[in-house]
Order: sequence, then structure tokens, then C-alpha cells
Amino acid sequence: MPEADNLQKAVTALTNADYIVVGGASGMSAASGPDWYRSGDPTYLKKFKTFENKYHAGSLWRNYYLEQYTGHQWASRGDYWGFKISLAHFVLHEPIYQPYADLRSILKTKSFDVVTTSQDGQFSKAFPDKDVTIIQGDWSYFQCSTGCHDQVYPSTALVEKLYPEITDGHLPEDLIPRCPQCGAEMHEWVRGYHFLEGSFYKKQYAKYQKFVDKSADKRTVFLELGVGMMTPMFIKEPFINLTYQNPHATYITINLKDALVPPAINARGIPIKADLATVLAVLKERL
Repeated sequence: MPEADNLQKAVTALTNADYIVVGGASGMSAASGPDWYRSGDPTYLKKFKTFENKYHAGSLWRNYYLEQYTGHQWASRGDYWGFKISLAHFVLHEPIYQPYADLRSILKTKSFDVVTTSQDGQFSKAFPDKDVTIIQGDWSYFQCSTGCHDQVYPSTALVEKLYPEITDGHLPEDLIPRCPQCGAEMHEWVRGYHFLEGSFYKKQYAKYQKFVDKSADKRTVFLELGVGMMTPMFIKEPFINLTYQNPHATYITINLKDALVPPAINARGIPIKADLATVLAVLKERL
């Protein structure tokens, strides 16, 4: 096992922790599930074959931002919504990936909370809602694309109703989800140009603040899992700053590429630059 010394330090810190704040990003799911960003991901090629054959985007992420990454335009709004409903259906029906199951085992006797920028609902499947804050949205919710009113809507029932109506990747356009108030198309409640930062969003950030308040003056471990450098301002930078402010805190970062600890917290930082799924499996056995 690479990073053996730091791995043992992590075991000790987690064992002795009064409280653990988990910060999880897309690397958690990519560790043993589908990688939304990697071109040619086998899950994408298998489950979204219809869309790949039509648009040749190469990955879920590139298909989601089709025009930006490929220069191709959707043939119709029906195709666009066929992809989005298929993606929502996929997210809602995926089983809990192994890293989440291992993390649940690691935390089972500990006081903990979770903050995530992931939008695939895996943390919400693995842990109680009270313990998880979804600060960048989640495919389990829709909103008005214009943000005409302050409400998000659970998407599950609508997705289950519409998914069987998709043929060859196309949703009949008279079935496109529309805002019940203004009639505009709905939009998935995930970070993007249309993201609604309304009362539900503020509720998620209020949860995050409660986690921060709980962490003060405790032997807190800030456990960062699969967080890269795309959006460090949501988890990585706050975790580093909170560790710096709390002399009893420890910062653990597990990432194959971006496990970095700044000099200011070097003595209380544990970087583990290794495969996340492997590390969590080992931690589960040792804790």
C-alpha cells in the first residue's frame, strides 16, 4: 500500500477524533463508479450508447455541455431532454458505490457530517439527509430555468413518468417538463448558468455552517475525499482554513493527483496520494 506512513497517521487521527467533517467531490464516485469527465468511460458508452452514436461527445460531461465541447447542436429540444431525463434516471437508479459503503463503515461509530459538491446523489443515498449538505445541487431536484420563483421540486416521480416515453434518445416535445408558474422549461437543480440560489440553497449552506460551528475547539478531522482543483473554494480551501484556525484539528486529503497540504498546517495535515477506493477499503479494515 503506497503512502503507508500517512495512512497509519490517518487511522490514528480518525480513531481519536471527536468529530469528522467529510468533504466529498466527484472523485468519490469516479473511484469505482462512472467517471463523468473521462472520455470513453465504459459506463457512459454502455448506458448512453444512443446519445454517443448520435452526437459523439465521448463522455457524460461533454454530452451535458454538448455545444461547448463538441461544436454540435442538439437536433431538437426533444433530444436535449431525452438525454437529461435519461441522465436523471441513471443517477436516481444507481446503487451505492463501494467507496460510499466503505466510508459509511468507517464512520459508523463516529460523530460526523458530510458536505459535498457532487450532484449524483450518492452521499444522500448512503447517509441520512440530516448529515449531508448538497451545496452544488443534486439531480434529485428540478427548478424553473428562469428562476421565476423560489422553489425546487423533487424530480423522482417526474423522471419515472417520462423515462419510458423516450424513444431513440428523444422525448416527445409536448412532454418536456415546464414550470408550473411561468411555463418555461424546467431545469435540473445543479450548479450552472441557471442554478437557483434561493431558500433551499441557503438551507444547505446553513447546514454547512452548523457543521463548521460543531467543529470548533474539538479534535476534528476534516476528511477531504476526491476533491480536485476545479472548485477548491467550496471544500478544499475552507477545510484548510478551518484546520489552521483550530489547533486541535487535522486535515486529511485523499486524492490520486491533488493530495496537497500547505506549509501553514503541515504538522496537522495528512496527504494520501493514492487511489481513493483502495485507501477507503484499507481504512475500513483498520478502523
